[in-house]
Order: sequence, then structure tokens, then C-alpha cells
Amino acid sequence: MARIPLVAAAAFVAGVVVAATTTAVAGSGGSSSDANSRQTTTWLTVKVADAMGTRNTITWVPTGSFASSAEVRVPRYPTTAIQGKDTKDLALSAVRNEQVSAQLAIASGHPLRDVKASVGDLTGPGGARISGRSTQVRFVKYVPVQRSKSEMDWSATIDQVSSATEVSGDRNPDVVGDPLAEGTSVDVPAYAAQPLWFTFHIPKTAKPGTYTGAVTVTADDGTKVTYPLSVQVADAAVPDPKDYSFFLDVWAQPETMALNSGVELWSDDHWKLIEAYDRDLASRGQKVINTTIVDNPWHHQWSLGTRQSQTATPYSSMVAWKWDGSRFSFDFSRWDKYVRTALKAGLGPDIGAFSMLAFQDGEHLTYTDTRTGRTVYENVDLDGDRWREAWGAFLPAFEQHVTAKGWLDHTWLSFDERPVGTMTVVKDFVHEVAPAFDDRISVAGSVSDESLASDLSVSWDTIDQMTAETAEERRRAGKITTFYVYGAPAHPNTLSYSPAVEARMLPWIAAQRHLDGFLRWSYNSWTADPFTQPVHIFSQGDEYLVYPGKNGPMSSIRWEQLKEGIEDFELVDELRKKEVDDKDSAALTDALTTATRGLDGRTKDVTDIEAARTAVVKALTS
Repeated sequence: MARIPLVAAAAFVAGVVVAATTTAVAGSGGSSSDANSRQTTTWLTVKVADAMGTRNTITWVPTGSFASSAEVRVPRYPTTAIQGKDTKDLALSAVRNEQVSAQLAIASGHPLRDVKASVGDLTGPGGARISGRSTQVRFVKYVPVQRSKSEMDWSATIDQVSSATEVSGDRNPDVVGDPLAEGTSVDVPAYAAQPLWFTFHIPKTAKPGTYTGAVTVTADDGTKVTYPLSVQVADAAVPDPKDYSFFLDVWAQPETMALNSGVELWSDDHWKLIEAYDRDLASRGQKVINTTIVDNPWHHQWSLGTRQSQTATPYSSMVAWKWDGSRFSFDFSRWDKYVRTALKAGLGPDIGAFSMLAFQDGEHLTYTDTRTGRTVYENVDLDGDRWREAWGAFLPAFEQHVTAKGWLDHTWLSFDERPVGTMTVVKDFVHEVAPAFDDRISVAGSVSDESLASDLSVSWDTIDQMTAETAEERRRAGKITTFYVYGAPAHPNTLSYSPAVEARMLPWIAAQRHLDGFLRWSYNSWTADPFTQPVHIFSQGDEYLVYPGKNGPMSSIRWEQLKEGIEDFELVDELRKKEVDDKDSAALTDALTTATRGLDGRTKDVTDIEAARTAVVKALTS
């Protein structure tokens, strides 16, 4: 996405020095050499002690309100006075069939071991109960902040993005809390904050009303803190993820799932991992199964003449291209299995096929010459004889194949940020040889692609050119319109150190602008170890939204926040169905304005989202 580098590939990665430590989180799935149990320097210890106001063990509610506590990242080393120590009661609001996240934090002047949190059963109207076991407790894990030359001059820099209250440390390196590690307990070094992340799952059968219970935090030093908890469940609900109206299109990479788990590519163990990641994507309502029909579709021609993938591990083709000296043939068996696996997990129904056009590189073909058994990489000219021969063979074969599978109506030819002139050549060629795909072209690019793409995601820098009226016209015509961010803008974004509230805000922005949803170019294009070397080329977190876990994805603060923003979008969508004359009411307009004001999360009032959501739920239930 918007990858126009002005630096050499050789200058992309600067090393990050992290002291070798033993991970403090049981079952984290991450490296044992990370930023989570590193001891603080003396000057930092003094600052954290001052911020704590004591050397004893303390717990607190970030932001002071449990309802908005998940909208911030807790710094590992707080250096300003900690707020929320005086909050004694926890309160949340919810609707049926949704998740609600919140967090507490703990710190001490001495090391803590076996820190745990538990949620008891919640008792509601008429003795109704929400089981405490339905609440997931995870531990925020810290990763080093990589300050390197990987920041392209068009991308937002760390200092433009991150908040001094959320990124902390002694720059050797600084750290930020993002991964959410699973486990039964966590060990915490002295003078380090440890957030405890709660995800409450509200059953779709929950009776409306107030539910009460308690949250308890314990540690090996005798600490036991109990907070009374109340959850107000409104008489409203969000649909199951498979029925979300929000159009989420996040691009997953199967190769890194294998590499980062140490299993053989396309082995049975790899397919089990793919299933786990697919289920995670399905839990967010992912609408597209993104596939590769060529080898390394994101091959890149960099500024000083080097050619390499823009991802640390290149994508491989799920379709095997073969050339026997006179004709091309294609093996779709792996592609089919990938699609079937995703559909079974609940993804789709759309299928994206990347890509007829090379990304930031000259056109080329990769195939096996069956006469020699060798892999051939062949440069070709766009719309030249050889290019037309190859794609003139592929497209009819592909059309025939997906038609036989019953997938034609949901299969898209997908493209990433190709110039309009180039796209026009391709569109004309598609019409010539496989007109069934005329209205099945998907583009992530700019508003200038609007006439070419039935599924269009506009980049943030052109989003203002996509008016609400045009988006609505496209929707009535059966077309899809979303937006995306990448290494820019600085705000809002989903980078590893973006203010947490910004990921929650993105679906609200889509709702305000009458867009169908959101696209993000990479779900999991990691380095060999994103816990210690979090950057390959682009701004940290631009290349992934989750982390590699033991048997599937380890979630992140921003991935959870995005999910809950999507649930908010669903509530807005339900309210719009009640509106008269297809016009937003003043109350809804005010709510959308409140949620999306202050795009810079560093200065945004983090209670805006909760206030906007409360207004939407009130309008829905009145």
C-alpha cells in the first residue's frame, strides 16, 4: 500500500539491541528474549517510583473509568502521576452478543510473581447469570520500539505518531504495550506496570438489565484487591460476525504462519495453523479470502535498483503455472484448498485474486518449464504479446475453474495501487478475454479508480474526494466502497504505537462517511521474530495487526479495538435502518461527530467513543 520508497533497501533495517531476558508471561507464545522482564535503570526507577507515589504494590484503572480504560496503552514505565488509583468501582455498558474490553494495571517497588486476575459470575435481573468463565483475561506484552531508517519519507515517524505517555523506557530501547498474551499468570519486574486485559463476552440471550459481580487481582506478595463490577446490558444486540454489514478486508499471509511457528510450508500442521488464523479473521467479520495467483505479487523495484519483496517473507503463488513450450497450464489444487479452508472457518464469501499486475515493479511471469523442471522468471511488457499470451490463457481457465466450483459470483481480480492508465489496459483486456470479470475488479488505490472498480478501497490521502453521496450511489449499484491507511497518516492509524483509541475510531469514520468498511494491507507479514525485531521495512505495525502465538494468532490491543469499533458500526447500521427518509437524525449525526472528532488520539478525549456509543444505544432502545 502506497509504497513509494526513497531510500535503499540496504538501509531499511537497523538493529535493535534488547537485553536477553526470560519472558514473564506463561504461555505467551513469544520469544524468550523480549522486553517484558528487563530491569529498569536507576534514573527510570526513580521516575516510576515518583509516579506511583509509593514503593508498595498498587493497582489502578487506566483513565480512571473502566468503561474507557481500553482506549489507552499503559506505559511500561509510568513517569507521570498515575491516575485511577482511587477508582474503587468498575462499571461497563454493553449490548447482547458483543465483546467489551477493559483493563486494570498493577505495579510495585519489588518484583511480583504469579499475578492473576479473575472475574466472578455476574448476577442480573431475575437471577439471570453471565458466567465469569466467559470473560477472557490476558496480559499486555511489551515489544521494543524500533527507531530506524525504515521510516520512509512519506510515512509517519514514531515521534509524529506515538504518545510520550504510552511509549516509555530509556531508549535502549523504548517499549510499547501491544500484544495480548494468554496465560494463567504473569510475573512483573519491580517498577514496571503490567496491564491486565479483560474481554467480556455478552451472550446473545442475556436479559437486559444490570449485572453485578466482582473482579479480583492477586499476587504472590499477598496482594488481593477486589473491585465491585456492574455491567448494564441494553435491550439491543449486534449480529454474529458472519452477518456484519461492515466490510472488513485484511490481507493475511499464510507463509509467515508457517515460518514463525517452525512448521513446514503447506504441511498438515501449517493447514491447521491457517484454520486457526482464519477463525480469528472470521471473528471480526472478514469478508474477503485473499489469495495469490502469481508468485510474489508484492515484488518491489526499490529506488537504488534492488528488487525484493516488500514483506520479510515473500508471498508464494497458490496457483502453479506451467509452460510446456507451446502452451500454459495451471494447477489450482492449493488455491482451492485455501479457499475451502477459509470458507469453512467462516471467511468470505468474496475471494480476492492477487494479481495480474506487479506491484511497484515491471511485469513478469513465474512458471515451471515442464521440459526442464526449472522455475523461470520472465520479464514481459504490459499488453505485449507474451503478457497477452499468458494472461489470455490464465483468465479463461480461471473463469472456467471458479465457475465449476460455484465461486464465480464471488471471485474478484484484485489490484494494489496501480496507475489508472495501467488499470485501464487491464480492464480492457479482461473484457476482451474474460468478460465475466468485468464487474469483478477490486482495487486498493485512489478515487481516480472509481469507474474501474466495483470494489474500491480509497487511500486516506484521497478519502475526502469520496463523498458520502458517491459512496451511497455505489452502494445502490451493488458496489463496495471502503478506505485504508498504511504507514500514513500519522493519525488515525493502527501502528504498534498508535494511540489505542484510533483503531476503535476507524469504523466510526467509515460510518460517518457512509463507507462500507475498512481495508488494511497486512494482517501478519512478520519478521522472523516480531517480538524482538518488530520492523522489516515499514513503520512498526504497518506490516501486521496480530502476533504469532503458539497455535494461532496472539491478538493485540489494536486488533481488539478494531473489533469493538466494528461492533459500534453495526449499532449505527441498525439505527440507520430505523431512520426515516434515509437521513441521519440529529442525534446520530452528533454521535458520529463526537466519535470522530480529534483524529489525533494523543489529544483526543477517550470518553468520546463511549459517549457516542451510549447515544446510539439510547436511540436504538427508545
